[in-house]
Amino acid sequence: MRWWFTNWKFDAEPVAVLLPEPLRSEVRTLLAADQYVEAVRLVRQRTHLNLLPATLAVNAVRDAEA
Repeated sequence: MRWWFTNWKFDAEPVAVLLPEPLRSEVRTLLAADQYVEAVRLVRQRTHLNLLPATLAVNAVRDAEA
């Protein structure tokens, strides 16, 4: 069951959310400690994002550090 209207159009790939600096540094710290799931949980808790946008935000932080 989908919750969106059938006439809505989505991009092929979603765009990552940019995190504000206090949260971004906490995510960096968790990623440095190899705690990816905890970083996603923190982003979801602080921003009230769903799983996919929170994961994309954490991935954007991780990829920016690489």
